Amino acid sequence: MTAQTDSSPAPSFSYRPDVDGLRALAVLPVLLFHAGLGCRGGFVGVDVFFVISGYVISSLILREISAGSFSMLQFWERRIRRIMPALTFMVVAVLVAAWLFSLPEDFLRIGKSVLAQALMGANFYFWKDGNYFDLGADTKPLLHTWSLAVEEQFYLLFPLLLTYLVRARPGSWQRWLGGITLGSVVLCVALSYSSHNQRAAFYLLPARAWELLLGVLLAVYRGRFPAGRLVRETAGVLGLALIGLAVLGYDETTRFPGVAALVPCLGAGLVIASSDARLSLAGRLLSWRPFVFIGLVSYPLYLWHWPLLVFAKYLSVYELTTVARVGLLLASFVLAVISWKCIETPFRQRRWLSERRQIFTFGGAVTCVFIASALMVSALKGIPSRYPASALAYAASRNSHGFREVISTDNALAGNFTELGSAGRAQPIHVLVWGDSHAMAITPAIDKLCREHQRRGVLAGFHSTPPVLDYITPREFGLGQLAPKVAASVVAFAAREHIPHVIMTAKWDAFAASAEFRADLIATVRALMSAGSQVLLLRDVPAPGFDVPRIAALTTLRGGDIHSLGLSKEKHQQAHAALEPTFAELTRMGATVIDPADLFLNPHGIYGVLKNDQILYYDSHHLTREGAALLSPLFEPVFAEK
Repeated sequence: MTAQTDSSPAPSFSYRPDVDGLRALAVLPVLLFHAGLGCRGGFVGVDVFFVISGYVISSLILREISAGSFSMLQFWERRIRRIMPALTFMVVAVLVAAWLFSLPEDFLRIGKSVLAQALMGANFYFWKDGNYFDLGADTKPLLHTWSLAVEEQFYLLFPLLLTYLVRARPGSWQRWLGGITLGSVVLCVALSYSSHNQRAAFYLLPARAWELLLGVLLAVYRGRFPAGRLVRETAGVLGLALIGLAVLGYDETTRFPGVAALVPCLGAGLVIASSDARLSLAGRLLSWRPFVFIGLVSYPLYLWHWPLLVFAKYLSVYELTTVARVGLLLASFVLAVISWKCIETPFRQRRWLSERRQIFTFGGAVTCVFIASALMVSALKGIPSRYPASALAYAASRNSHGFREVISTDNALAGNFTELGSAGRAQPIHVLVWGDSHAMAITPAIDKLCREHQRRGVLAGFHSTPPVLDYITPREFGLGQLAPKVAASVVAFAAREHIPHVIMTAKWDAFAASAEFRADLIATVRALMSAGSQVLLLRDVPAPGFDVPRIAALTTLRGGDIHSLGLSKEKHQQAHAALEPTFAELTRMGATVIDPADLFLNPHGIYGVLKNDQILYYDSHHLTREGAALLSPLFEPVFAEK
């Protein structure tokens, strides 16, 4: 080891039990968050992992570079031994479970995620896999591998960058690393606060690299931190407090990663730095043997907990009980210990496949098998032959929808809306349907009535954006700050075109808790009525709250009663109670409020999901074409006039 100078890498790295304890502090909130057992900000545990990983791996690389013994082959041999055995075991289990339980469309998506994971591109796949109508996380058992892909990509590029900087910039390579870290932070913040790029900030390496690089900088400057006890103890306590603040204070509404990610990452950095010279109080706490043990099994624990939760939710009609979720986490611990003891450790200690050639052959063979398996599942379209025709017919209801395409904001502002019926643009507009995706879901019924009565209609539909003036929704897929401007243009369009009928609907319960929203809704109806339009407000249809096509298909496979699936009257009324006074006020103003709920009642006395052997929802709350057709009698009066 060369003497440390300004241009030399960091000093030697020895095992630190407190860092393993910090892994426990990272993984436990993630588990609790995913299981819905508190820790609504537990997702920041992944960010803490990134800092730890950057610190540990770069410490080893820096030591070898300093000694002149660094080898990319040796580095990747260690990475394969560390990552692939446990990961392979988990992915194989996911493929087997998907074969047994997943419907063809879901199996197809799992196959694609296996392919992405095998090619170290899971983060790219899940970045592109998300849209408003995307299937929920409970159909993505490999979703958590996005973070592994970020690390793999980082460690594919970082050793090359570091060795280049150390050799080409011997007097300034640390400053170069600092500059790259700062650049990644700036990119992360910029993307996080862009409505169209937040997902990229979350999933992609350029916006996440700074978290790993923060760990790298801790390794680079190891041995140079203030060693005074007061400074160390303060840093350790402050670090734990910052991590706790993020875990307990953040939730799904937090703009993330962005500036918010700095809090847990700096917290992790302070905790690591606080025990640089000797263990601080925080370091001694984290060196407690139970914490260290959880840290040792944290990798397989992270691998196993998510697929177990996903498949349990996938097979369940209703939300998992607290007891069930706790049980699944305990099962994750058991699998993690088995994986760590019987699979990961023998590989890392070279008891299995001791030669480098053997481990690279293993890695290549596993990758090829996963790629081939994924391509087979894709080519066979999820292998539908595994299921009977009746179950497949119910599952196919996911595709029974229409009018899901959102027009551009420019077209909306120009009054170019989606045409309904076949009367043609030469005719005056008879009806305007305005709302969010729930308005799009009912539109097949309006379109059919327009065709039958030779009337012209238009649709102004916008995801996650209710049909109200002056209201800004923070939801990811909504119009955001543009919503008031677009809403004003819709009202102006209705007045300019003298549209006699305006049908408004939305997922009202998603917005009803806001007094501002309720006031804006009343103002919107008043504006439309002042412009001469008859306003019809459709109360929301009952929302079962589970993926109806999937659960219907799986219930059929189990020989269950599909007619027992649905929503009770009480739960539906509770969900929409907040808007009752508002709808009453709108009725007094002269608007027509329509309640479709009774159309969904079945002989069991619940709002069912099946009628005339047709599935009524293509997910947990949007109507299929068949479901929309149930509403046609409610809108007949709009078309009855001559």
